[in-house]
Amino acid sequence: MNKISSLVQKYYVMLSLLGFSFLLILPQIISRDVIMGSDSVFHYNRFYDAAMQIKEGNFSYFISMYGFQQSGRIVNAVYGPLFAYAQGLLVLISGSWFSYQLLSRFLIALIAGSSLYNLLRQAKVRQLIALSLALFYMTTFAIQYWTMRQGFSSWGAAILPYCFIPAIRFTFYRKVEPIRLAVSVALIFQVHMLSALMLIMMYIPFFLYGFIKSDQKVLLLKRGLQSVGLFMILTANVWSVLLYLKSRNQLLDPFINDTIGLNGIDGTSSYWLITPSPLGILLVGQIIYVLIHFKNLASWKKVLHLLYFLFIFLSTGLFPWQWLLEHGNAVAKLIQFPFRFFVPATILLLMITGISVNQFTKWRSAVSWLLLGLAIVGLYQTNLNTTAVTAERVGKYIISKSKHVYVNGSYEEIKASLHSHDLQHFLKLVVKTTPDYVPVYGIRGTRNTYDLYYNHVVQNSNHVDKCVKGDQLILTWTGQSNHEVDLPVVKYRNTQLRLNGKVLSPKDYDLSIIGTPRVMSQEGENKLIVTFLVPFWLTSLIILALLSWLILGLQIGYKIYIKRFV
Repeated sequence: MNKISSLVQKYYVMLSLLGFSFLLILPQIISRDVIMGSDSVFHYNRFYDAAMQIKEGNFSYFISMYGFQQSGRIVNAVYGPLFAYAQGLLVLISGSWFSYQLLSRFLIALIAGSSLYNLLRQAKVRQLIALSLALFYMTTFAIQYWTMRQGFSSWGAAILPYCFIPAIRFTFYRKVEPIRLAVSVALIFQVHMLSALMLIMMYIPFFLYGFIKSDQKVLLLKRGLQSVGLFMILTANVWSVLLYLKSRNQLLDPFINDTIGLNGIDGTSSYWLITPSPLGILLVGQIIYVLIHFKNLASWKKVLHLLYFLFIFLSTGLFPWQWLLEHGNAVAKLIQFPFRFFVPATILLLMITGISVNQFTKWRSAVSWLLLGLAIVGLYQTNLNTTAVTAERVGKYIISKSKHVYVNGSYEEIKASLHSHDLQHFLKLVVKTTPDYVPVYGIRGTRNTYDLYYNHVVQNSNHVDKCVKGDQLILTWTGQSNHEVDLPVVKYRNTQLRLNGKVLSPKDYDLSIIGTPRVMSQEGENKLIVTFLVPFWLTSLIILALLSWLILGLQIGYKIYIKRFV
């Protein structure tokens, strides 16, 4: 018993994080219901494609050969490719979409809690305070966005605190750690590029402040450049592919939100402020605290507070997002929803709270337990919300029919497909025609690309059979002599089409606006082989990035081994 007690005392932080993560998914384990949000079908197609590539041993880094109606479109290569394969492996381990949702929810909560805990400890926040705030962070909408809507920015939010550690260490020790800095930015860049942009925004004030204060400016610049160089190597598989594809194709960007000014935390997305409700208490409490104590704060803490208020401002409609969008601003088009800036604001708020409570010497213990109580309230409210969401859908719908979402089965059929080991079945029953990153040929005019994708790819897939061999997507169909047929695959500049043994040139086919080809059939069986031709230099950069991560992982593993066992 004493041995168990000592182990609990030694590992109580990790045990607390593990236990809390489990409690967050417990209602779903009991109900066996699945929450399907607005982004679920898109991401599940991504991960299914990666999962099947791993399972079948048929790899194509670029084109989708299993997901997205086996259309040959490019998605994962430009959207967190390495992390997509990690998620695909998680899908395979899970065996069903229901199990995947449970496992992914458990992991994202655990990663988020561990990430914030480590950030707070680096900021010299005491252990119980750091743990309480870490548990609370797991219940905020920054993380639960993945639960409710499968919003992928939650994965960026989960590792963002960990990736912010170099800025805090720089503030305390006035030195740039090139490897730590490069790995932090590269890691989040591999997961979610918009989160990486926000991380850099968080870095800039701290590094400018530290640079001005430092008497070793040349050394700081040198190490900063080393970090940039290592970052470029670690992310070569992302930026090189993006630059190459965009230089060769006109890619369709994700949709532009025409009502961006309404989607701030002061508008239609106000639920970010009260999920969970104690978050609103911390917000108000911190505003009161900073109004009273701002003048007496250390300079770096003032920087921290100003950065926090900047992100709050950016997450509201008070910032002129609508005006920028209407004047063609590229950043406003990229952001889509101002509430995304509330993710770093939430992290900074919890960090400021931890640092502030640390100073309450007399009341520190009581406030620490109060924060733990807020985390428990957050847990209760989160579980209440997930239970309510699933309860209101029982017997009615798993995912509601809406514009560009096509549901081809009953409630019972779709629920059964989510528990089935046939992962593809659900993706056939529920289709969302998101056309992101397809190539655009000619002038779209007023044509809706969602409808074009549905007509040319989804509806047009019934008359052909598809299979995969190696890095080839193979379409077969029975045709008539000299009869034109529209094929449900997407052709990019580097996509090679081989029809009945002949490599097609541009004069052999016509392309729709979204790149689906119309070819001439022969009498009887027809076979089209689709492959993506990758230049040697681009393949080399992708391999360089992969090898760099492998070497880095081995080095970290070796250091851990030496530290613990030698």
